[in-house]
Amino acid sequence: MLEKKKIVFFCLVITILAVLVVIYTKSNPDDSHFFPKCPFKLITGYECPGCGSQRAVHHLLNMKIGSAIQANALLVFSIPYIIILFFAELLESKYRFFKRIYKTLFNPKAIWVIFGIIIFWWIFRNL
Repeated sequence: MLEKKKIVFFCLVITILAVLVVIYTKSNPDDSHFFPKCPFKLITGYECPGCGSQRAVHHLLNMKIGSAIQANALLVFSIPYIIILFFAELLESKYRFFKRIYKTLFNPKAIWVIFGIIIFWWIFRNL
């Protein structure tokens, strides 16, 4: 059986995600003053790796995949990784298969690869 703390944590995460889905589906980040602007872009004029994430989420929730990729491709293409990691974390104590996935996706080499991808994306999108 899953630990109670883990179950409570994931229920809380799912609740927060549900609220965010409603907010991001209804509100357009371009037109709303509710969503913060990127301080890095305001100061330097360059986009950080996360710039466009709010617009990308809004477009994904409204089924505009092309617009989401245009807003922030890194976010869109990292969603499957995040979902797999989420379920691997949730089920790793119960199933050996998920424990192996969790160890593979969350080891130091994987973290460094992700870090390299983020740095590459940061440089590439500002060329």
